[in-house]
Amino acid sequence: MKRILLLAAFCSFAALSLASTALGQEVLGQEVQQDLLIQDSGNETTVNLAGIYSSGYLGVAETVKFTPPRPSWTLDEVQILGWDGYEENGTLPEEQIISMEIRDENLDLLYRFTDSQLPYFTFIGQPGIGVIEVPSLAISGDFYVCFYDRGAVDVGIDRTDAEGNSYFFDMQTKELFLAEVGMAGSEELVPVNWIIRAVGH
Repeated sequence: MKRILLLAAFCSFAALSLASTALGQEVLGQEVQQDLLIQDSGNETTVNLAGIYSSGYLGVAETVKFTPPRPSWTLDEVQILGWDGYEENGTLPEEQIISMEIRDENLDLLYRFTDSQLPYFTFIGQPGIGVIEVPSLAISGDFYVCFYDRGAVDVGIDRTDAEGNSYFFDMQTKELFLAEVGMAGSEELVPVNWIIRAVGH
């Protein structure tokens, strides 16, 4: 069942706002320049228009298409704005299983991750950035990050300048559908960007 909760603001969006597309990481004493790939607006002001959404379906993924900045590029992690509904009452949400896939430009599977949502999306009272590490996956050509929330996690959406790089992916049919969601008080579907980002070098 589709559900959406619009938020007035995300107080911790400063942690999400990564205006630079290059990050530094030290590996074996050497600085490795990392690239942050963003397909949402990346604009901190859009947080007032943002919300969170869950498909709730086992075989349907919130999916974002990325293009590496160079022909030889390695994916190191995926960042997802999300929340499992944890409030400050001290009771953890029910543990559920989430999954993430990396697929190539032909939607063939390159990598699959499955785990509980608790270590990644249990933030007190509001969404935060869940970081899922990927074991240095060499990428050539466009690729897709597919996140199966399975009703356990609400995923961040950005309604500003939806570029057509966010989709729903049906695991059974291997079909992509443009990401459009319903908004409170309206029967129309609105195109959105998923706030899902890729980091690599």
